Amino acid sequence: MYIYAMNNMVKFFKALGDETRLCIVSFLLMKDHCACDFTSCINKDQTTISRHLKTLVEAGILKYEKDGRNIIYSIRNEDVKKMLRYVGIETATECCDVRC
Repeated sequence: MYIYAMNNMVKFFKALGDETRLCIVSFLLMKDHCACDFTSCINKDQTTISRHLKTLVEAGILKYEKDGRNIIYSIRNEDVKKMLRYVGIETATECCDVRC
């Protein structure tokens, strides 16, 4: 059980070790976003953004739901939001040129 919990924590913090993913998370702390929103906020193509979003979902940081043809991403739950804010993620929005 301990090894499983450690592996999950490693995935969690490793996912946050990338500037693009950190920027995505900081925007999602403010409000939920469609995957397509990030191409205008972060100077990366849709494929790259999708890969980063997938990593964040697999790490247990984000969740998503389909809304017609769009996929809306949000922080997984309030506990994860509190943890992210506690470690200072909310202030990381300076990494992006444009605000969503």
